[in-house]
Amino acid sequence: MIGRRTHDPERDAALYVSGEMRSTDRRRFEAHLLRCDDCWREVSLGRDGRGMVEASREIAPPGLRDDIRASISVAPVPRRLPRRLALVAAVVSVLAFSIFGAAQVRSRHQPPPIAAALTAARTETLATRGPSELPAPNLSSQGLQLVMGELVDLAGLTSDAFMYRNTAGEAVLLFTSAIPFPVAHDASRLVVGVNGWTAQSDGMTLVCGDRPMNYLVIAQDPSLVGLVQRGLVTEPTPS
Repeated sequence: MIGRRTHDPERDAALYVSGEMRSTDRRRFEAHLLRCDDCWREVSLGRDGRGMVEASREIAPPGLRDDIRASISVAPVPRRLPRRLALVAAVVSVLAFSIFGAAQVRSRHQPPPIAAALTAARTETLATRGPSELPAPNLSSQGLQLVMGELVDLAGLTSDAFMYRNTAGEAVLLFTSAIPFPVAHDASRLVVGVNGWTAQSDGMTLVCGDRPMNYLVIAQDPSLVGLVQRGLVTEPTPS
């Protein structure tokens, strides 16, 4: 996939960002990203576009999103239009529809830091402000491998963000902060004796607690969230 003869940064980045890349190829490509500026740039461009689309889902009514998908799926694209320009055109179309539909939204939104964390988890993108302030918790005992650790800004809440993957390539994000995270909309309190909450939002599971630090865990698979929680309790707290 990424050998000299078939190295295509634009194609490989598109497969990676869209989630269509096989897990073995994905891990190999992530290692390749560390030494290939062209692929890193293409992934950044693709994730920026996908991030805008995913963020727009927070303000677009479900019915409108269906109309957008249908219109994009049938909209003709000039045959010779470069793939990147076609992607940008699709993103602009989605944003235009979403802005129009925002005025029709009546449902409550998540607190801004929670919405930002959800977008990062859905797009598997961390808008870094630099290296994490604290070392990443070692969750290898739970079968989770660290992919990246960065300092991020969640709509004004400074947080360390760590992305892990299991052997199947599924991602889970752990956010830690010096201050408590806000409570998500429709959250339920954790069991008695544990100060925290759990919630579901757009197919993602969220769990928040304050021991051994203020943390927020987000993943599509609830079992991955449980693995991180277990690892935080059993592993020494980084300092």
